[in-house]
Amino acid sequence: MKHVFEKLTNIFNKYDNYVITGHKNLDLDALGSSLGLYRILKEKNKEISIYLEKNINNTSVLKALEKLKLYNVKINFVNEEEVFKMDSEKTLLIVIDTHNLNLLDKPDMFSYFKNKVVLDHHIKMVNSLNGNELTYINSRLSSMVEFVSFYLHHLNKNVSPIVATIMLAGMEIDTNSYNIKTTDKTYEVGSYLMKMGANNIDKQTLLQESMEVYKKRQDYIKNSYMINEKMAICTLNEEIVLKKDLAQIAEELLQFDKVEAAFAIGKVSESSVGISSRSVGTIDVQKIMLKLGGGGHKSDAAAEIINTTINQVKERLYEIIN
Repeated sequence: MKHVFEKLTNIFNKYDNYVITGHKNLDLDALGSSLGLYRILKEKNKEISIYLEKNINNTSVLKALEKLKLYNVKINFVNEEEVFKMDSEKTLLIVIDTHNLNLLDKPDMFSYFKNKVVLDHHIKMVNSLNGNELTYINSRLSSMVEFVSFYLHHLNKNVSPIVATIMLAGMEIDTNSYNIKTTDKTYEVGSYLMKMGANNIDKQTLLQESMEVYKKRQDYIKNSYMINEKMAICTLNEEIVLKKDLAQIAEELLQFDKVEAAFAIGKVSESSVGISSRSVGTIDVQKIMLKLGGGGHKSDAAAEIINTTINQVKERLYEIIN
């Protein structure tokens, strides 16, 4: 990745104003990697901002933002109104942890800015975003935190202990506690972040959830069943849930004996149904999700389908598997 880091550094040196955005429904990988990039650019005395969506539902992200305040880490977060007041000609937009226009909280942001960089670790999709300055998509990476951590190491830069903690938590979530998408490089990054002061107690606090949320997820899991000898499925009721809830259910199904792939289906908005899939690595769930219009990794993929029902998505899934 050295050549990518050098190219990225050269691009960064051309600009004085930057805004970083992750995907909508921000998670700790998108936030953590954004914070790492923020540190790199702030070192160069640049005008740098991180875009935050209006309504954040991810409790871990909300906790992380509170931790930044608690440890007095100053980050210039901006909202939609502030973003669209920026100079569209002289500001570099950095899209991180997605290359799908529909997954941006404000898709118009991509066309608003003239100069763009796209950085992601998901498998490249058709009609993906392309940055005119750089597009780097590496599906072999466990997370964007892994990429940004190696970039920090390349530049011999450090982040504050709480930012290192947020980054470590983000990587842990994206690898399902180092059970998927994990290589020796992933553990190297974990070690590097610990050396920068990542705190396991703070990390655990970020990852904790309420007892009510846990119990509700277990109720859903109780109603899951096997599609065939190797695959399990859980279909939720008509209640709207977060995409991360579907992901957690699919991940937990992998804990059961003989389950090599798992799927969780539920409503993620009034007009769309989400499906999250996980695999131990023996079944390529990314290929299945591609046929549903989604994408991801061999062991971690998802899709969102509009104007449909949970039952229709389930039936389509069965057709693809069969």
